[in-house]
Amino acid sequence: MVNRLNVRSRIDIVSPQLCDDALGRLLPSLRKYHGCTIIDINPGVGLWSSKIHDIVRPRKHILAEPSASAFASCLEPLIKQKDSRYHLLDWRQRDTWSPDRFVAEGLLPALNTHDPKEHNRSILILVNTAVARHKGQPPKTLLKLLDWANDIMDGSGFYAGGPVRVLLWCPQKEANTVLPRTIQYRTKLSLLLEMTCDIEEIVGSRESIALKVKKRDPAVEMESANRVARQMQKSGVTIPPGRETELHKQVQEALAQSESEDITREMETAPMRARSWHMELQDLRQTFKGLKQGNGPAKPPPGFRRDPAYYRFLVLDKHFKHFQKRAVLIEELLQDQSQIDALDLQAHDPSQKEPQRTAILAEIQNRQEKLRERLENQAGPLGRGEFQFFKHERKAYAQDPPLLMWDHRSAEPLQAHKEEFYPAKHLCLLDIEPRHPLPYPMTLPERDLFLILTTQVWHNPRANLKVLDQIAPGAFDAVTPKVPSLRDPTRGGERDLLQLPIYRLTPEMAHGLTKAWSDWPFGPNLAELMHSNSFNETLEAGTALGKN
Repeated sequence: MVNRLNVRSRIDIVSPQLCDDALGRLLPSLRKYHGCTIIDINPGVGLWSSKIHDIVRPRKHILAEPSASAFASCLEPLIKQKDSRYHLLDWRQRDTWSPDRFVAEGLLPALNTHDPKEHNRSILILVNTAVARHKGQPPKTLLKLLDWANDIMDGSGFYAGGPVRVLLWCPQKEANTVLPRTIQYRTKLSLLLEMTCDIEEIVGSRESIALKVKKRDPAVEMESANRVARQMQKSGVTIPPGRETELHKQVQEALAQSESEDITREMETAPMRARSWHMELQDLRQTFKGLKQGNGPAKPPPGFRRDPAYYRFLVLDKHFKHFQKRAVLIEELLQDQSQIDALDLQAHDPSQKEPQRTAILAEIQNRQEKLRERLENQAGPLGRGEFQFFKHERKAYAQDPPLLMWDHRSAEPLQAHKEEFYPAKHLCLLDIEPRHPLPYPMTLPERDLFLILTTQVWHNPRANLKVLDQIAPGAFDAVTPKVPSLRDPTRGGERDLLQLPIYRLTPEMAHGLTKAWSDWPFGPNLAELMHSNSFNETLEAGTALGKN
């Protein structure tokens, strides 16, 4: 029996069915790891460890469990099996992350003996960073991923012998930072991970906490789900019953009823951001069904006159109609914006001759003026904010490839339930593969500069690159012209840089800004940036890692 007193903060996978379903998704890629060495950090009760062990049949399975005595009753049967390949290590937590300790103990060969130009299939790392955090504690998952990203860029740590795959169980809330589903959740860390890793969510609990996170544009979400569903059909990937998301069910039904090969993007559906009271209104409509007729409320029966819920229903219903009316206007404005974007792509086409390009640019300016006028006169402050939100979501998805790693997924994640973990929490499984070769390699000084610059500009991710002038006067005019991708609409840029928010910066743009800054002869150097007031204020605001 597990001594929970010693491991009260740990969260373990306790559902055999969830393990089987997850491994069913991973099985084709795990065949490449037959006979490898598994490094299993924080295996806990060992259920996930034993399941993956039976499939991979490793040469050696190292259980690095800092609380080995607490989990002894669960792990010792694995150790005592006939011809067991398990090795239980009762090391301190910090030693479990040190590849040098594994090499020194003879558990791993020297990592630099493997060709770093190839993926290292001789090692598979399993990790569980799911712990119940106390208020004020830094998120363990994010800290480890930051370390891994730096190791990948350095070719150090477990990555000294080449890219190594990691299967990571972590809290769903922390995964929302690692693999955001809306650009407003992109952070400095997610940008760094986009530069160094390919991450896919295999198991998730996002639907269970959907009301606690910002929703993206429904049209973009539907189009992304359509693409993934078609890809799953072609590759023969299925989802076990009970593990589908509601969105995937809707898409599957639409695909089954569609006679054509293409389901067009549902842009005719007016975008409306999910509000916490929408579900309340839905319940109230069922309660007071039939009491509203036409454009106004019917006279309620005597029993309802003093019912506060009925008048709450009237207020919310009125709000909802107002939101619907505004959503229709926003959709019209978004359609105008998409036409402007199409013209912008034409103007950027190198085959376009100068007279035609001049005419297109004039047309763009004319349409932008009309759009700006409608926004000012008709949308109102809230409408203008929602227009910006949906506009940037759609532009980020329209890039090739889409900006968010979430939109690169090959299949929808399997939905887990919190009862499948102990204690009952929402966890997810991330499949992390380092990119190789790295698309944007940086030297150590350049990476330090990258981290400092992104820490400062991401202090306000909705701002534009004019914030560079707050770091060093004249930086915007000196640095941005050296980064062509910033103004290239085919690479996610904007002709007018004041319309490009920080959270839409691509890895290519961030890398280009770092290179341009390091080449700027009058720019402050690394030491000056680290001791600048703006950088210290940013650190004090807590945005160096966790928030941004």
